[in-house]
Amino acid sequence: MFNQEVLEFGQRSQNMLGQLGLVMPSRPNQELSFPNDLGDIGDEELGIHLSYWASMCSYALQKVAVLEGALILAKEKADQEYDLRLYSKTKAGMKITEARSLVNSTKSVRDLKTAVSVIEADLKVLKSVQIGYDLKNSAISREITRRSHERNTRNG
Repeated sequence: MFNQEVLEFGQRSQNMLGQLGLVMPSRPNQELSFPNDLGDIGDEELGIHLSYWASMCSYALQKVAVLEGALILAKEKADQEYDLRLYSKTKAGMKITEARSLVNSTKSVRDLKTAVSVIEADLKVLKSVQIGYDLKNSAISREITRRSHERNTRNG
């Protein structure tokens, strides 16, 4: 599951959007499967799909933004911990290469770097899903445009 910092940042972003008077994108209540052939579905159903996949794009993009924000904060926290420990070791007279090695081997620095890596991995997965939703939304939009162009050509 997501670490506490990600969840806290998600809550912070939700509060920020509320203060700005912006509505948080929500996941649609009804779940739709992408049709095998867009040409086989009617115009009304195509409109429902467009609305659904646009909502999914918006929802997933907001979740990507939350993870990206949490990643920035996690990297900053890891960098600060590393820098403080490195400064302490070099101030005590340790050579920089020795100090780096020692600091990188501490549990707290390793744990923070692991947390950053987990967020980056989660972000990679979420971005791929978001791109998939965007591709589906674009395909539906193109189908609507194609049908509209076809109607205009037939009607004159």
